[in-house]
Amino acid sequence: MSLRILAFVLLLLACLAGYCLAQDLDDGASPRIVGGTRAIAGQFPHQISLRRINRFVCGGSILSTSYVLTAGHCVKSGNNVTPASQLNIRAGTLLLSGGGVRVNVAQVVVHPQYRNSAGHDVAVLRLASTLQFSSLIKAISLASSDPPDNALVDISGWGAIYHNGPVSDHLLYTQVRNLARDTCKQNYYSHLSDTTMCLLHEANKGACHGDSGGPATYGGNLVGVASFVLGGCGRAAPDGYERISVLRQWIRQTAKL
Repeated sequence: MSLRILAFVLLLLACLAGYCLAQDLDDGASPRIVGGTRAIAGQFPHQISLRRINRFVCGGSILSTSYVLTAGHCVKSGNNVTPASQLNIRAGTLLLSGGGVRVNVAQVVVHPQYRNSAGHDVAVLRLASTLQFSSLIKAISLASSDPPDNALVDISGWGAIYHNGPVSDHLLYTQVRNLARDTCKQNYYSHLSDTTMCLLHEANKGACHGDSGGPATYGGNLVGVASFVLGGCGRAAPDGYERISVLRQWIRQTAKL
């Protein structure tokens, strides 16, 4: 047996014995959302991370001192809605691992037309205690219209930095383009829901697992909520974001805005 083969066998046996350590968070060598850039303090003060039983599950956006917005699939599976008692949010920090403030969730309201598939994929969470606004914690206004076709839109989150990869400990963002709905239907997604927009990006960019529920912003307003990706993360294809312009009335009514 050659020394190279012997070394491989010994390494394999060591991993099987539990001595190979998996890295859960991005080490910062190549920060991506996929293909993203590290956010700076105060750049996305509306961004929150959502946790279930203290485990990170999704992103979200601050609507007011008492309400946040996330994706429906972040808090509902099948007919089961996650109990509010299992959920909390962290706001006011760029780091997933610490900083800012943590607030428990008191109530979960999923859009009544959400059916665990594309469309109406939003949920409003009422907080158990109010947030104290500052330069690092702010609400974001809801857009009344979609961005223009081909406009650059900011997306942000702590999601996986590549398909099936680790999440990022630092908040990342990148820019994508709002794809015309007719073009998206023709080229990518023929059954596109009326509530969903397509945000197009080149390969090795875009949203990924863990970015769900997170914001898409344009002109300082919230225009979308991360819902799904087509194929694997970082594929040269559009990501599906729920349209705030279409869902705005329900969100405002539910969050008492």
